[in-house]
Amino acid sequence: MKVVFAELANSGMVQGEALAETLKNSIESHLSELQSEFVQDMSHISQAASFAGNMTVDDVVYLKDNLYRCDYSYDWQIAWTCSGTQESGRVKEKVRFTVDDNGELHFKFLKLDI
Repeated sequence: MKVVFAELANSGMVQGEALAETLKNSIESHLSELQSEFVQDMSHISQAASFAGNMTVDDVVYLKDNLYRCDYSYDWQIAWTCSGTQESGRVKEKVRFTVDDNGELHFKFLKLDI
């Protein structure tokens, strides 16, 4: 998935740990646009598990060169309608991404083929 944040485009940013906080703030401010891609398969919890909101960016970590990792989390829920009960929890995920000099972020989500 490729995204461009206007605030990063042609900003003269320098890759590294100092940029990680700026990237975290940018991703957080655009989270509502990104969350449909950030919500991963929850079948390891249950086929009935669904996204319940409250997504947050927990950290952005500089790895090397122009490669970063975004740690994020969100709530899930299962509504068992036949018994009238609900289960819920929180998922913690990570995604690696690269940042181009023009402000393009390329997220590399792990997709499992089942």
